[in-house]
Amino acid sequence: MMDVWLEKRTGRLNPRRLLMKTVMVLIHNDAGQEARLQCALDVVRAVEGHLVCLDIVQLPVVADGFGVGTASAMLIVDEREREDQNVEALTPRLAGEGISYEWSRVHTNSDIAITEAARLVDLLVVGRRGIGDFAESGDMAARLAELSSAPVLLVPTEQKSLDLGGKALVTWDGSSANDAAIRAAAPLLRLASEVEVLTVGDTGNDADPAEAAVYLAHYGCRVTARREPKTGDVPAQLLDAMHRSGAAWCVMGSYGHSRLREFLFGGASRALFAKAPIPLFVSH
Repeated sequence: MMDVWLEKRTGRLNPRRLLMKTVMVLIHNDAGQEARLQCALDVVRAVEGHLVCLDIVQLPVVADGFGVGTASAMLIVDEREREDQNVEALTPRLAGEGISYEWSRVHTNSDIAITEAARLVDLLVVGRRGIGDFAESGDMAARLAELSSAPVLLVPTEQKSLDLGGKALVTWDGSSANDAAIRAAAPLLRLASEVEVLTVGDTGNDADPAEAAVYLAHYGCRVTARREPKTGDVPAQLLDAMHRSGAAWCVMGSYGHSRLREFLFGGASRALFAKAPIPLFVSH
């Protein structure tokens, strides 16, 4: 508080003092680990923050009639040993990154347990396809985005880095989920060289992309706004916009409809989580 107050007195508020400070990344020795870790490091360096590495030791899903059997116990030991080696291999690298960091660990497959561990963080960095053996088994990443009280950065498995100073795309439909996402992302968006606010079609709630642009301009963002007529499937249209825009990352709301409606009818958030070519900053 003192640092911010002193800078207010001078009229020169340093945005990095107000940015998210604690970033949590999910660590597990799988195909998406490097992408998750590198993007988390890029955010921490940009905001001069602190990295929490949450190592996930996955529990086996097999058990005998009496509870956890001998085979299951051996699988747990093997998994723990693999993650011990993973942590041991990553520690020298983190020590050389010049950042503040710490390790934490959970033994779980539960998305609820993971979000419980992330209650006091400012950003949770996860892989778009989940973690470990559950990377291909459903919508774990989407569930984390839904359950987490913190915004979530969903990272494609092939992502090499996150350029917060590049162009950012903001999808805007005027929903409360979009409101939350823009508020959470606004300080980071100030680092972008350009911010484009995009609304597709008539959202039915008088959403005006210029309204979001004005809000972001107050943060000092270099921002433009446009409305694009709906030409068919909205998720496909948004994916095409991501490819054409040249954006390095995108901000969007998650689960603007009820969970039941998402399950029955799909939705832009679910489709974009699965197919977005760039990292998604998501809140709800």
